Amino acid sequence: MMRLLILFPFLLSTSFAQLAPPALTPVEKLKLPDTSEEQKNPDQPQFVSLSGNSLFGLRDEKGEIAAKQKAVEENPNEANAYIALGLMQDSYLRHAEAIQTYTQGAERFPQDWRFLRYRGQRLITARKFDEAIRDLEAAREKTKKSFDVAYYLGLAYYFKGDFEEAANEFGRCESQMKAPLPGEEDLRGLKSCEDAREDQAYQVPLMFWRYLALRRGGQLEQAKAYAEAVSPLWTLSANKAFYEALLYFRGTKDLSEMMEGSNEATRDYLIRSTGVAAHLFVEGERQKACAIWQRNSLDVKWNHLGVIAAESEFYRNSRAACTLYGLGDKPAPPPAAQN
Repeated sequence: MMRLLILFPFLLSTSFAQLAPPALTPVEKLKLPDTSEEQKNPDQPQFVSLSGNSLFGLRDEKGEIAAKQKAVEENPNEANAYIALGLMQDSYLRHAEAIQTYTQGAERFPQDWRFLRYRGQRLITARKFDEAIRDLEAAREKTKKSFDVAYYLGLAYYFKGDFEEAANEFGRCESQMKAPLPGEEDLRGLKSCEDAREDQAYQVPLMFWRYLALRRGGQLEQAKAYAEAVSPLWTLSANKAFYEALLYFRGTKDLSEMMEGSNEATRDYLIRSTGVAAHLFVEGERQKACAIWQRNSLDVKWNHLGVIAAESEFYRNSRAACTLYGLGDKPAPPPAAQN
């Protein structure tokens, strides 16, 4: 088994909304998150990749997880303490433990959709796309305006191979940038889709995945028209890899320009190459696309969206096509890795 390690805090943000005070369980009856055993033995694999590799977390030498655990024990009626513990576990790639924390938070605070949002994101990391969709759809029922819920739900659809649903979900959020939904929602620090219209650094990741979803779903003319809306004059402070990939899709940059200076060992490379592979696949350059997915699926940055995208394509969505080129003849993943 390959031991894979990386720290990837992508779009980790906190929201602090509770729609109504939940009925609190007496402290003596609470089932609190318990990470004591994991602290003693942190080298257990978190998940299994779609290729069958074990995916490991990081050792918390500073005891930061234990400190957040203590805060939960001292403040068992505080939902934010559970969120803080889960996010700290996430920062050490202890995503399986974080899923347990979010699950306990969801049970304790059933009206607080944040736990579904965070658990949904981490179920994507676990390669459990159907479960992630269930969580994120449930979160969407509680908050129609959250950018994060729409973004991760769209990704879960995309990785499952439901490209039409992915494009629709990304589009649902984009439509709110143009025509905001009526009414108020207290998102407590988390951006709404409407808020994102003022921040192109938030827009371009969603636009990147929506373009790919349109293309992979066979809506080629819609995708072409969509890319034309990307301005080459935007100035971004973050997420430039997504933006330059969009300019490649638009035809403003050629492939060498878009990939220039992108180091293969970086997150930046994974984003750009993910776009290239999906674009080439639809253009009929399937052997090249499959080779990129094969390479990216073995990247050590196992919780990066580019790696998850590569695994989902190479081992599931496009497995049959990749096998034709002698690239996809890998053993089927074990049942534990399947939805």
